Amino acid sequence: MGKIGKIYLSFIFVLFVIFMTAVVQTFRPVRDVQPEDVMKIEGVVADIQEGSGLDILITLKNDAHYYYINRGIQYGLTLDQLRSDILNKTVTLYGIKRWTIFTRDKNMGHISKLTIDDVVLFNEINNDTHEKTIK
Repeated sequence: MGKIGKIYLSFIFVLFVIFMTAVVQTFRPVRDVQPEDVMKIEGVVADIQEGSGLDILITLKNDAHYYYINRGIQYGLTLDQLRSDILNKTVTLYGIKRWTIFTRDKNMGHISKLTIDDVVLFNEINNDTHEKTIK
């Protein structure tokens, strides 16, 4: 193998390593959420729906991001109760803050804590000042 072949293979190897690093970062599961892993997002709830896998989908007015509570139905949250509590009201979401190839602004959409008027409706953050929601 000549010098050009070795350079080509080295270049391909470096690209492969970069690609695999991006894939691992992007599809790494969300576990052991700490207070420094979240970003605070405030907005008015425009819509609440049930998603696949027992997720709860929340849409905020004037926000292009999609937010969800992973397996929210398993935590005892119900769509009817959430609609009466937070629909068309200002809420504070604490979403996972992580850069991925799909979330360059670091907003993953995964909600780790949901509050309205300082009342915690859902919390999965470890070492937080509020109690965690139990399944």
